[in-house]
Amino acid sequence: MAHQTTTRAGKAFVYTIGCQMNELDSELAMATLEGDGLNVAARPADADVLLVNTCSVREKAEEKAYSWLGRMKVLKRENPDLVIGVLGCMAQKEGKLIFRRAPYVDIVAGTAHFTKIDEYVRQVRATGKRILAVGRDEEVETEKRLKARETRQSAYVAVMRGCDHHCTYCVVPNTRGMESSRPLEEIVEECKILVGEGTQEITLLGQNIDSYGKRLQPRRRTLSELLYAVADIQGLRRLRFITSHPSDLKPELFQAFKDLPNLMPYLHFPAQSGSDSVLKRMRRGYTFERYLELVAAAREAVPDMGLAGDTIVGFSGETEEDFEKTIELHERTRFQNAYIFMYSERDYTPAKEQGLPDDVPLELKKRRINRLMKLQRQWAAEENQKKVGTVTEVFGEGPSRKDPDKQEGRNPQNQVVIVESGRELKGQLYKVEITSATDAALYGRLV
Repeated sequence: MAHQTTTRAGKAFVYTIGCQMNELDSELAMATLEGDGLNVAARPADADVLLVNTCSVREKAEEKAYSWLGRMKVLKRENPDLVIGVLGCMAQKEGKLIFRRAPYVDIVAGTAHFTKIDEYVRQVRATGKRILAVGRDEEVETEKRLKARETRQSAYVAVMRGCDHHCTYCVVPNTRGMESSRPLEEIVEECKILVGEGTQEITLLGQNIDSYGKRLQPRRRTLSELLYAVADIQGLRRLRFITSHPSDLKPELFQAFKDLPNLMPYLHFPAQSGSDSVLKRMRRGYTFERYLELVAAAREAVPDMGLAGDTIVGFSGETEEDFEKTIELHERTRFQNAYIFMYSERDYTPAKEQGLPDDVPLELKKRRINRLMKLQRQWAAEENQKKVGTVTEVFGEGPSRKDPDKQEGRNPQNQVVIVESGRELKGQLYKVEITSATDAALYGRLV
């Protein structure tokens, strides 16, 4: 995803890889450059400052970042004054290794430094020296950037950063650090500013959002408290939050879904596997049965709850029996969508450091993932077919990416809904009768 923003000294462009937190971080980084006088570059070739905001969760994401940097090398050759920066999780994890692999890079700034990118650009231009900033003792200075953010109908707000869980496959605690929550009052104030400027939908973000408020002083706050406080903001039409950890989901969260009409019925809580032995090796803190109990509790609270999950296929020691339990979990949960990945061993993860071998052959991983993805598409399509003939409220996002003549938006369950319309519907709430469905989207007509 590309964000664009100019400095008195030119234009800037950022290419974002990875999660919603990265999208928000890119937005905040560009706001700092905009505040320093930088302008929008529509494409990398027009920019004087090029940034890539990176992800380290999977090897493919890092390869994507290096591939993009490789293409930018030509622009640097043509314009030696071009400033190239690498931000985010890969920057935090790889550090100075990035300079070795891509010596034309000027700035490597980790996950706590993206709101200082304006300072780093000025320093590079003044001295011509590279900057490596990967220390973790920095505060992410969100509050002073609030008014610089681009006004939009739907916005992300970070409520916490980092994760304390140390799942064995995951690099996030290494790249993002321990959990750190923002004060509730500060978050509510940011949301009020956004709503006052026209934002109608807010998604609260955290790597492990269910444990929001753990270390806040003088007293701990909870995610439920935060949801009630933000939902109370006059003019906020829709509220969402991601991502949940099954071992931290609390009963009061399901009560909040019942109580708050603008809290959308959508819950993303990754299972990762259906096998108890694999979950134990992953250090996830719950079992197959416990996960299904949470699914039941969510649907008891809100019968039409949209459930989304993440699954890793081929983790260390996964047997055919283990994989069949994952198939069973998907079949019984009936996720409306699931992000399914092949396990790839990552440096700086507990699995690598503790010697859990990446021992499932690649061809077997491919067979398993293809089977699970085929079944998941089948089950999602069957569930979506049940919605044909129903009417749903959609929040418009503008022209469809696949067919610009149609309008695209999302229903309360966060599913894509596409309609024929002769007018722009971005930022509007409208009713749609569902007339057909696939595994990936719903189609309908305006009511």
